[in-house]
Amino acid sequence: MANVLIIGKRGRCYRAALRMKHNVFLWSDGALHESRKEKLAGWIETPFKSCEKRLLTADIEAIREFNIEFVMAATESSVNIAAMIREEFKLTGTPLNITNILHNKNEMKLEALKYDIPITKFHLITDKDTPEALVEKLGLPLVVKPVAESGARGVKVLNSLDEIKAHAKPGLLAEAFVEGSEVSVETFIHNGLPIFHNITEYLHQWKKSIVPGAFEQDLEQVIIQINDRVIAGFGVINGMTHAEFYLTKSGPVFGEMAVRPPGGYYMELIEYAYGFNPWKTYVELETGTTPKPLPIKAKKFACVFMIHPGAGIVDHISGLETLKELKEVEQFKCKVEAGSEVGERDSTSSEVGHVLMSADSRKALLEKLKIVEDSLVIKLQQ
Repeated sequence: MANVLIIGKRGRCYRAALRMKHNVFLWSDGALHESRKEKLAGWIETPFKSCEKRLLTADIEAIREFNIEFVMAATESSVNIAAMIREEFKLTGTPLNITNILHNKNEMKLEALKYDIPITKFHLITDKDTPEALVEKLGLPLVVKPVAESGARGVKVLNSLDEIKAHAKPGLLAEAFVEGSEVSVETFIHNGLPIFHNITEYLHQWKKSIVPGAFEQDLEQVIIQINDRVIAGFGVINGMTHAEFYLTKSGPVFGEMAVRPPGGYYMELIEYAYGFNPWKTYVELETGTTPKPLPIKAKKFACVFMIHPGAGIVDHISGLETLKELKEVEQFKCKVEAGSEVGERDSTSSEVGHVLMSADSRKALLEKLKIVEDSLVIKLQQ
């Protein structure tokens, strides 16, 4: 049992720590509901934006009172805060100099070059760059993105000089467009050694993913080899990483890596497919505990279908009864009803609902996924 501070309000993370009999302190990005506080040993409700550059004195004093032994990040926006706390209190875990690099896509790619890791061509845009110079350097289409956002926020694919002139602003990262499918690798690391890999296949970016991905064994090995070189290069010792790769004609290309559990319900998919609780494993690794041996192969296949009908006012929803009849549906949530207003989709997390499914075979799962897609209709007002 230890005093553990978890940064970021992901219920399954802190509940796993509670079940392991830890004294759990939670730092939430804003107000916590009173019901969440009942089993916690303490909490902080300071917005993360207030601590982007340095920890507030009041929060440092609160953490000192907590007498914490371990700190872990549960969300993307909490990774640097957790590292700042480790530095302030001399705790174990991924240090701030590493999380700073991983939080900045340009710095991450520059670091990857040092270890001869295959990456896309890139350039940090300055006020001296012209659209013509960017095209000459990186070609068309051109991808631009913020250096410190996750979940595809702010990513734009530009197809002309006019679009580049309008959207390629100084401070953004420009990348050569990569043709090929995208995958991610979720890895647990113990004492510097990867002890579990899962490859998630993106069936449709922002919409559908399946675990585990189906690839030739040789390709899987290459993806994992590059993934492990990235982990070793960045010096990740314990915890979990979520790395994204593009599968091009010339081989896998590294996109980016985060030192935290993934979003997109991938933790749930891992649990359905492999039969263990990945949140428990994550807490074990971040608190210096050696987990039991983890499965090498998945027992089932699992997928997620993220629901977003586009921006507008919901007129009606149909197909819900069909979902309820499918035994493969593990979880279904719909956050809208007739009359609800839906905003533009600007990231992977801007969903209005999701369906999580599992089945014994990939073929059966994909067949049932198509039934869900065909049946579930959210019609917007004209």
